[in-house]
Amino acid sequence: VVGLPSAGKSSIINALLQEERCIVDEQDGTTMDAIVSEWSFKGQPVKLIDTCGVIKGWNYPGSYTDFLEPGMGTRKAIRKSHVVILCIDAQRYRKMTYYSCPSLFEIKLGSFVVDEGKALVIAINKWDLINEDEQPKVREGILKRITDLLPDVKGVPVVFMSAKYNLNLSMLMLRSFSLFKRWSARIPTMKLNGWLQAWMIRWPPPWRNGQKCNVKYMTQTRARPPTFVVWTNTTSEDMPRNYIRQIQNAMRDEFKIGGVPIKFVLRSTLMPKPRKKLSKKDVLRWKRVGPKQAEAVKHLNSKKQLRRKGENRQTE
Repeated sequence: VVGLPSAGKSSIINALLQEERCIVDEQDGTTMDAIVSEWSFKGQPVKLIDTCGVIKGWNYPGSYTDFLEPGMGTRKAIRKSHVVILCIDAQRYRKMTYYSCPSLFEIKLGSFVVDEGKALVIAINKWDLINEDEQPKVREGILKRITDLLPDVKGVPVVFMSAKYNLNLSMLMLRSFSLFKRWSARIPTMKLNGWLQAWMIRWPPPWRNGQKCNVKYMTQTRARPPTFVVWTNTTSEDMPRNYIRQIQNAMRDEFKIGGVPIKFVLRSTLMPKPRKKLSKKDVLRWKRVGPKQAEAVKHLNSKKQLRRKGENRQTE
């Protein structure tokens, strides 16, 4: 459970455990280290990690030692976890304008979780402090801001809850387990490529530098997070990023893996021309394309290959 100070992270842990495991206080900075608690939900063992509240400067070394040490502990907890709950104070939407709910720093924190490949669940805590007449308007504003500022992960689960009155606590855990199941899913290669070919007929690939950027083949190499190797007829630099994101969003809708970070490893079927001496810049560029291209360049610029070229020129 991560978030800003006084967002209610320790209160969520205590409400789930039904005991005062973590110290809760109105003053900021009460929790100074990650606290791990063993727990079970409907027979499933769970490890709950309560982290300290992080603020601006948590990822900047130097004189910010007070911010650096808690921030590093939170980073380690994120990297070790499977599902990360981003706890947000619902009152911030009413009190502030610049730090509206969620704030820009909370969005960056959620983006860091997604970049690490972890499943993300957003918990809007202290929902009981919002008046019932204002709740529909506040809910709509929060969901719109999350959708606009977190475009990399479509369909992130958002739970409006209250740790003080145990409101929607079970819903929070059910969403977390459901997201963990989608995060661990595997898609058969045959089913994946059949869908890809049908989808590309409806949404044809774009043109770049006078060439059509085709996606030829795709396969899943690992889960947690779902990672796919994609073969194209262009280099990764020439492949349009908006088309890749469109494929990822379509996969989330088709295979019901919404809210899960998807990673693509782009590989190219392009090969260097034989019997052509390459410069160092060209060699580095081909090595970045993929392992097969790097092996071809290695043999292309080898001493034996250059000797053969010289002998062929002499005979001619």
